[in-house]
Order: sequence, then C-alpha cells, then structure tokens
Amino acid sequence: MALTNFSSGNRPGGRMIPVYAVDEDLCNAELVLALSKAAAACGETVLMLDQMGGRLMRKAGIVVGATLVDVLSGTAQMSDAKYVNNNEHFTAICSGGADLDTMLGSLAALSLSYDWVFIGASAGCTPAHVRLAAAADASLLMYHADGDKFMRAYWMLDTVRSRVPKFDPLMIAKIAANGDEADGFESYELLTDSVRQFLGAAPALGGILESPEMAAELAPVLLEALRQGSAEQKRALAG
Repeated sequence: MALTNFSSGNRPGGRMIPVYAVDEDLCNAELVLALSKAAAACGETVLMLDQMGGRLMRKAGIVVGATLVDVLSGTAQMSDAKYVNNNEHFTAICSGGADLDTMLGSLAALSLSYDWVFIGASAGCTPAHVRLAAAADASLLMYHADGDKFMRAYWMLDTVRSRVPKFDPLMIAKIAANGDEADGFESYELLTDSVRQFLGAAPALGGILESPEMAAELAPVLLEALRQGSAEQKRALAG
C-alpha cells in the first residue's frame, strides 16, 4: 500500500496531542504507542514523547541513552535524544524526568516539524498538565469505569476547564479485564450527566478499552477523530 501524507501542502500537520490518565494503572502507554504506529503506518511523521518515566519507551522496545534532561543540561544534542523506530516516520523521545513546564516551549517548536506529536503524560493533574492542555490541538483522557472512579475524570475536567474553558478531550473508558462493555457506557453516561449539570458541554466518548491489546484496534478510529478535531480547533482559532 502506498504511503500517504495527509498534511496540506506537504507541510507537517503540527498536531500536539497529549494522552492523559487520571490513575497510574491505566493503559495509556499502550494507547500512545498504538496511535504513533497507526499514524506512521499512514506515512505521517510522528514524534512520541515519553513523560511517563520511561515506561512508554520500554513498551516500544527502545533502550534509552540520552534524554531531554541531557539536552536541556547541555550534555547531549537533540539528535542524540531522538530514537528512530524501524518505521522511519516514527521518532521517540524520553523526557528523562524533565519538568513538563520546562519542556512546553521545546514541544511547541518540535511539533512544527512533525504531523503528530503524541505525549504520554504522567498520571494525574498538575498545573503543568493544565498548561499542556491549553497548548494542545486535541487531547485524550483515560479513566477507570469501575464503580465511581469516573469521578476522577470529572475532577480533572473541572480543574482544567477552570483555566482552559474549551478543554474537550476524547474520553477513553477502561473496563476490567473480561468485563462488560456496558459498564464503560454506563460510566460514561454518569460522567456526562455530571459534566452537563455543572461544567457545561460534555466531552465525546472516544472508546472503551478492555485490555491493552485493544489499543491497536481503537487507534485508527481515534486517529481520524483527532485529525478532524484538531482541524476544527485550528479553523476556530483562525476565524
């Protein structure tokens, strides 16, 4: 199959997409990796950033030497910290513990050279996560569908929207292994009811994951949704 570059005018799309997780034990590393592979398979250029303590690089089978910490400290060049996957369109970088606030300017500059910059963000919600949301073209937010754990996603939406009112991530519900997909839909309905009542417009459901292996199946659909969402946001900003 011929490779296709979807960027208009052959210029990089420059889409910066963080993948957030409200808890540590969600499979966001698998999803970031699957999205990166799916985009690279389409012939689009991808930069994948591990801000997850190296977990994302290990999932990708990459042995890390230089990181962004080394680049920022002046002990390595940016080229030393870039790891090109077996697909030449796919490059990975590890933050090496560099503060997200410190990296934001570099990420914005790097995004101009790639069609996609997928960021595997550390779990939780800090002021740096909020600033990243403000700079992003679109976002994903993963949460557990078990019991009332969906409220963690509500609290993160509330926190980010207090500073970034248009924060509208695609929601990814993680259900238990061998669980019922209906649990994912039920948790999403409960979440959106709470969001509509107190926060305004509810974010869309991007998908339901039962296992890490399902990330590869979901990635192509999410990729198209993110492409459309980021294009709409750029048109809105331009208008």
